[in-house]
Order: sequence, then structure tokens, then C-alpha cells
Amino acid sequence: MTLSSSITAIIDGELVTRSEVQRWESRRATSVLKRFARRLGRRAIAELLPGTTLASLLAADLDTQRAALVTLKTGLGHAGIYAMLRHELTVSDRTARLAVAASRGRTAYSVTRLTAPDCSADQFATWFNNLVVTNAEVDMIDACPDHYLVRGLADGRQEVIETTGGSPTATRFLVDYADVDAVSVPIDPAYPIQIAGRAVLDDGFAIGGVRHQFRDRDGAMEALLTVEFPGVFPGSLIAAHRWHLATEFSNWIIASQNSEC
Repeated sequence: MTLSSSITAIIDGELVTRSEVQRWESRRATSVLKRFARRLGRRAIAELLPGTTLASLLAADLDTQRAALVTLKTGLGHAGIYAMLRHELTVSDRTARLAVAASRGRTAYSVTRLTAPDCSADQFATWFNNLVVTNAEVDMIDACPDHYLVRGLADGRQEVIETTGGSPTATRFLVDYADVDAVSVPIDPAYPIQIAGRAVLDDGFAIGGVRHQFRDRDGAMEALLTVEFPGVFPGSLIAAHRWHLATEFSNWIIASQNSEC
């Protein structure tokens, strides 16, 4: 059994196989490909993906769709992504501020657990942290169709533009990995390796946070992945983000192992 097929997840208390996570990813890849086609038009798609049609991409396997999405995102560049999503980023910025105000300090968590046989928690965390340090943008956006732009900034923070969970709009925020004290997600002492940070807007306004915790157990790496949202966020959005977490971290785990081969 390969690592790709042996990674399992626990979502909402239920065991989820790798193939189920890939089916969710495939649905999101189809949705994002259609969004690019609507926003850019046929000529732009042909320029970025010569000899390819939307119909052929929608019928293609997941690996082909992943590669096409990376080509579209990197081909547009940062400025192109900003331009394509400018209206919904404005809306999501305002929505996040209102949600934090309405929550009055209350938070809600999206939680997913992963088990990856024959993986080292320390080695994976080192590899993951290095993505930000080296600004490995392709590895960061390739992990999930809903990643439009993910890059490390000179000040050590990470810029993210993504569709979060079941949200209808993309959101832009910065993850400050130096600001861990303000993250409300509890530390589980059974997980010695922590990756945590505060999610903020450009002016420093806090909208959430992440705390991803890892350990080695019985020859496998176990990951406890948690994202903090404002308390008034819809439960459906928070539930959908569990699948987002399962998708991106499963793909990052596989990429980290492949990089060591």
C-alpha cells in the first residue's frame, strides 16, 4: 500500500479514506476550473493552457486538473489573482470584520485528524515550515484547488488567498506564525510538535488562527489540525473546512515524502 492510499482522516468523528478525500478534492477542482473559465474567458484560458479546453479538463483525472490549476494560478501571477478576485476579496474582508464584531470574542473550531504511516512528525513539520521560509509557492498552492495564492513574505508571515471551507467567496489574510499566544485553540500536550499562528488582515485586525499539532505514534504520524473561526460563522462553512484541511495536509504529507526520495 502506498502512502497516498494509506493516509486516513477523522472528520466529524467518522473515519474517512484517502479516496473519499480525493473525491472531495475533485469536486472542488471542477468548481475552481469553472470559475477560472467564467472569469478569464476562452481566449485567456487558451493563452495560459494552449491546446486545452475546459471540457477536456473537466473530464480529466485529478492529477491533470491539479497541474492545470497550478499553471493557471502561476500564469496569472499575483497581480492577476488579485485582479480576478478583487470584488469578492473586498466583500470577504468586510464580512470577516463584521463576523468578529458580532462574535464578541466567541470562537468556533474546524478540526480534522490525520494518520500517515511511516511518516515522521518532526521531519514533516520541518519540511512544512521550510515552505514559508523558501517561499515554495507551487507546493503551497498545489495542495488544494481552493488555494489561489499562498506565499511567504519577507517579514516571516504567510499571505493566503483561498476559499475557506464552504464559503462562496475567496478570502485574503496573513498568518503570523510569531503571534502564537493569541491563538485560542488549546494546546494538547500529547502532541509535542506545534505549528500555530494568528490570521490577520493587512491592518493587523485578527480574524482567526491555526494550531496544527503533530506526534509520532505506533510507526505513524498523527496530526491534529485546527482552524479558529469567529463564533458566528455558519456551521456548514466550518464543517466543509474539515475536508479542506484533510485535502491540503494529505497532499503536503505526500509531497514532503516525495521530496525525500
